[in-house]
Amino acid sequence: MKKSIMCLIVMLMTTTVPVYLYSQKFPGSVNQITSSDLESYITFLASPLLKGRLNGDEGLEIAAQYIASQAKLTGLKPANGNSYFQPYNVLKKSMDPDKTSIQVISDSKDTVIIRDPMFQLIPTGPSDLILDGEVVFAGYGIKADKYKYNDFENLKTEGKILLVMNRAPMSADGKKSKFEEPAWSSGMGFQIKLTTLLYSKAKAILIVTDPKSGFRSFEEANPGIAGYIKSAITLKSDKEEKTNPFMAAMPKLIFINRSVADALLKGSGYSLEELQNSIDSTLQPHSFIIPDKLLKITEVSVSEDKVLKNVAGYLEGSDPVLKNEVVIFSGHYDHIGASGIKVNTGADDDASGCAALLSMAKAFQSLGKKPLRSVLFLWVSGEEIGLFGSKSYVNNPLFPLDKTVADLNMDMIGRDKELADSTSETPMTGPNSVFVIADNQSKDLIKIADEIDSKTPLNFDYSLSGRNHPLQLFSRSDHYNFAQKNIPVLCFTTGIHSDYHTPGDVIEKIDFKKMETITRTMYKIGYAVANRKTRLVVDNPFNSWGKSK
Repeated sequence: MKKSIMCLIVMLMTTTVPVYLYSQKFPGSVNQITSSDLESYITFLASPLLKGRLNGDEGLEIAAQYIASQAKLTGLKPANGNSYFQPYNVLKKSMDPDKTSIQVISDSKDTVIIRDPMFQLIPTGPSDLILDGEVVFAGYGIKADKYKYNDFENLKTEGKILLVMNRAPMSADGKKSKFEEPAWSSGMGFQIKLTTLLYSKAKAILIVTDPKSGFRSFEEANPGIAGYIKSAITLKSDKEEKTNPFMAAMPKLIFINRSVADALLKGSGYSLEELQNSIDSTLQPHSFIIPDKLLKITEVSVSEDKVLKNVAGYLEGSDPVLKNEVVIFSGHYDHIGASGIKVNTGADDDASGCAALLSMAKAFQSLGKKPLRSVLFLWVSGEEIGLFGSKSYVNNPLFPLDKTVADLNMDMIGRDKELADSTSETPMTGPNSVFVIADNQSKDLIKIADEIDSKTPLNFDYSLSGRNHPLQLFSRSDHYNFAQKNIPVLCFTTGIHSDYHTPGDVIEKIDFKKMETITRTMYKIGYAVANRKTRLVVDNPFNSWGKSK
């Protein structure tokens, strides 16, 4: 949605330095940004041959080389000395399948050894551990006072291993929760019950897909998430997780296959299907200690040093003084790899943002007179595993952070709600609007953006903006690391669709005309900021954001 503001932006003159107030007229270079160019870039980046651009894999390296070659072709200068690459070191951990197992031990000392994949969410990814103990079936793992439902009532969980189903009490066909909020029928329900589970003082929590879901494994139900949990990557310079006592005290949270639940419940008098049907039909918990069974989990990980890289090219500014300042356009070129034989091509997430940067670079290079400030185009990796590329950049910047004027981020800008499902948990914009993720960090930047928006057919929607929005989009993309350094930021996104992190995120569903409009709009914002006589004022530093909207 548009905001009503005063028209305070830089006026473009033919031979003089722009001043703050200006008529909204941009050079013809904006027409260099075309839907056909955007489509050509995404066609390559979202090709199944790149196997989903998984961090640490060959497909990501191919994408990096392609982006660097295109940056050079447009005439961008390499930003890291003579190189377009900014490498950083990570540690990749995966489970040793021969040494990792789950053992179900009965009172008769019979042992069932299961080597099916398991996916550890807390701490994220493979680790080295041995834990054993008594197992408690805790239904859905929900405490919902509104519905007078509590799977933990009169249940001792401290020091136990909990077995719980995902989702919530469901209808007979398994398509809708019996709890009225839409979140309980979706993956958001897991977020709601997570707090209760993590403070249960259990030793570990095993999550199994409920029978009505139709899935027997976590990998079937959540292929994208499973893909990047399977091999955890951490920044070698980041020791926070290892030293965080809060995380160390948390129960281990592990997604398991149905075969483990079946082995645990065998001989208990109940199958998982029977337990679910009983709970769902009566809305009464059916929690109990699984008799005559102990569980032992052994995880052994293997580590491998990896080098990831950001790609960076820049256009030098024309002003002898202001060229030492820089405006950054950013987007991430990594994705989540394949789900079995199906490739998650990530056409929208975020080949769309990467393509937009390449198109904007071409437009900037076509200018007769370059902008006053330098402009850096930054394609980062590691976004899908913790915003690592942008974190590495702000810790080792190619331009000084105190000379960095703004970061303008593009993440998933190619879709609209007509091509994908949209619910309150997965909001999307229509064909003529875009979500703007920002805050009251710099009123100057918002004024510039809104004035430009008022002259375009695009409508800005700020409804997902702000640090405290439940979807947390402000902290889920690379602009966040710049915001933490008190650099003004904006992020464009068209929203979270039903194909998010699935093989359905394909180029055929991209709205290229809408994407062209979005990219041209961001180009104009960056152009205005780069040509502004004075720097953007940071009205609300990051540490003061308790006062922000």
